[in-house]
Amino acid sequence: MNNLYWEKTGFGNIDLILLHGWGFNIKVWYNIIPLINPYFTLYLVDLPGYGHSNNCLAIKINDIIQILSDYMPNNAIWLGWSLGGLITNYITIYGSKNIKAIINVASSPCLIEKPQWPGINTTKLYNFYIDLRDNYSTTISRFIDTQINNIYFSKQYNLKLKKNILTYPYPNLLALKEGYNIISQLDLRKDMLKINIPILGIYGYLDILIPKNIANILDKKLLNSHSITLKKSAHAPFISQPKKFCQHLLEFKKKFFK
Repeated sequence: MNNLYWEKTGFGNIDLILLHGWGFNIKVWYNIIPLINPYFTLYLVDLPGYGHSNNCLAIKINDIIQILSDYMPNNAIWLGWSLGGLITNYITIYGSKNIKAIINVASSPCLIEKPQWPGINTTKLYNFYIDLRDNYSTTISRFIDTQINNIYFSKQYNLKLKKNILTYPYPNLLALKEGYNIISQLDLRKDMLKINIPILGIYGYLDILIPKNIANILDKKLLNSHSITLKKSAHAPFISQPKKFCQHLLEFKKKFFK
């Protein structure tokens, strides 16, 4: 089966496609949707193997790109978080869509740590995969706890976010394994140099997976790249600082698009 699930919402004149990260689903965006609904038409995508797309078998990277190309609109801005950012970069380079701009959230052309390239430690990545596979709800819940500073967020906010994500269909195990393979193997650093559309990067100062110094490296190497680092955020700045995160999205839109 190749039934891709997505939801369309919003009233803006620019299409914004949102791709979630590894192990998650479209409910991870729920707290920012009201803040950007008036300004964009949003396409919230459950990636193949995740959420309501958990029976979709297009889990290899080229199959993911093909099915996204089949169903998503042309001339959109693509926003990808972590693994979703890697997929966004891949479809920009190899896909058939005309893309207005890309927004990488806690992501980069190569998510794995390399010599003189900050990224995810391979041991930590593998351990996270095992935790997702064997203890999905506990792992997701623990991850969300690390993104929320309880000084700024109520306990109810934390619980509501977890409930939204964890009462949704869980990802299938093949998709989790293939997500691990994509993250650990895909390296788009050379190919990203060819992209000449606007690129916004949004990073978390407290992120221990994609270190903050990746922002300066990318802004120096890539054409039309500009990065923002949110000081009170970790790997999911749209969870940690939703208002500031959305403020930067709207400033980006205003700068490049009417």
